[in-house]
Amino acid sequence: MLRIDGDSTTGGAHISVRRTQGGRIELFVDCDRPQALGDGTTVVSSTLPPGKARELLAKLVQETPWLQEALAMQRVDQLLSEGTGPVGW
Repeated sequence: MLRIDGDSTTGGAHISVRRTQGGRIELFVDCDRPQALGDGTTVVSSTLPPGKARELLAKLVQETPWLQEALAMQRVDQLLSEGTGPVGW
């Protein structure tokens, strides 16, 4: 489960992505109140083939600006805490 934190006024979301034994992807997105996804929904739950799951998750992120920002900031924090390896070119 991935916890995405919004700012102090927006809440955030929980995202879970799991591969089933049959190779399909279970995708679950649950937004904290008062947040919603770009289409107005607050929960998405689906089991799809990998390509369709990627399309759905990408669409949710593309249509939800607060989620884009939260994911980007989470990646920035991860890079700063873990580093990327040796410094220099």
